[in-house]
Amino acid sequence: MAAPKLNVELRDGGGRRYSIKLRKNGFIPGVIYGHNKQTKSIKLKEIELSKVLNKFGSGSTINLNLNGEVIPAIIKEVQKDIIKDNLLHIDFQQLSEDEEIKVFVPVVLVGKGKVENSTTIIQQQIMELEIRCLPKYIPSSIEVDVSNLKFGDSITVGDLNLGENIEILHDEDEVIASLTANSKYEELEEDKDVPIYESNKSILDK
Repeated sequence: MAAPKLNVELRDGGGRRYSIKLRKNGFIPGVIYGHNKQTKSIKLKEIELSKVLNKFGSGSTINLNLNGEVIPAIIKEVQKDIIKDNLLHIDFQQLSEDEEIKVFVPVVLVGKGKVENSTTIIQQQIMELEIRCLPKYIPSSIEVDVSNLKFGDSITVGDLNLGENIEILHDEDEVIASLTANSKYEELEEDKDVPIYESNKSILDK
């Protein structure tokens, strides 16, 4: 999948009041930084940024168009209002072709429908994996096949093989997902074990 594009502009202001004014006008302040790169203060349209975040998520690679210059970057940090969930600020890290970068990539479980039923369910412990690689090897997601799991089995980081170009920055024994008992089924079974006492007395027998 091709990296999405975003148009950005340089901004000449900063501070809380300036940022509030920007957001009222439909823009979000941000920065572009990188190793041995000059940090650029930018602004971009909130509506365009929201579309990209909703479709690709934070941590995705992106091409920034700054006055005709295309800058390959990664969405490094997104700041939101903790109450209103509004976008406040965004950080982009500029990428270099020959320089490795550490990023978090979402984990997508496939094959859940083959092993989940009324008694078992897949529990996912790791939602994102931190990896290190060159920009061209950054995956949009990491698929983990759980279709062959038996009850009580787990898939750990050590079970993954992402190839020689990607280094996973987790302990090998960290559990990604496991097949466990469905808690709803256990509750039903517990309810079955509760004795039911019957009485021959009528509520009118007093």
